[in-house]
Amino acid sequence: MDQNKNKQSFIHYKRSPEIKGIQYLDPIVSAIENKKVLRLYYLPFYEDKPYFNEVHPYLLKEHQSRWYLVGLNAFKGKIRTYALDRIRDLQVAAGTEYAPSTFDTEAYFKNSIGIIAPEGLPPTIKLAVQKTQAQYLITRPWHDSQNIMEENEEQVVFSFKVHPTYEFRSLVLSLGRDAYIQEPASLREEMKKELEKMLGYY
Repeated sequence: MDQNKNKQSFIHYKRSPEIKGIQYLDPIVSAIENKKVLRLYYLPFYEDKPYFNEVHPYLLKEHQSRWYLVGLNAFKGKIRTYALDRIRDLQVAAGTEYAPSTFDTEAYFKNSIGIIAPEGLPPTIKLAVQKTQAQYLITRPWHDSQNIMEENEEQVVFSFKVHPTYEFRSLVLSLGRDAYIQEPASLREEMKKELEKMLGYY
């Protein structure tokens, strides 16, 4: 009996869809290694036409089956993140001097969940989660800063030192009625407005 086919009867896993943009991985790696500036045409989801950019590439980052390029935007002088599946064309910028990296990748993403890293210091966020769902966060923490602040028979209160990015808020919303923001009050109000907007769709 074919052992592989036999195993398939009791092992089930989700096959990842074909990852778009992976054709740019090799040229980006080469550009980082050889300190070359990249010229790319990039199409954000919210735009109709791609725009031209020059990027000093510093890092390739994978997140949720998508690859991202992190580098210095030559026109704005700031670190930016580009999804490889939104790149429409990519070439080496011949003759353009490469800006040496002072970029600390760990520090850049330290206070964020996902690939968006806002500037400034993050707030301390307190999230109350019902006991039935709290074990999911305990066994698979969302972030290195996650700590348990309080615990009783009904809920666990977690603290996070992170920016309340779209991805963090999405994780909170994914818990539905089993979780709510306690602090800061400003984020609690933002989440309330988001839920009111969602309720309007039903």
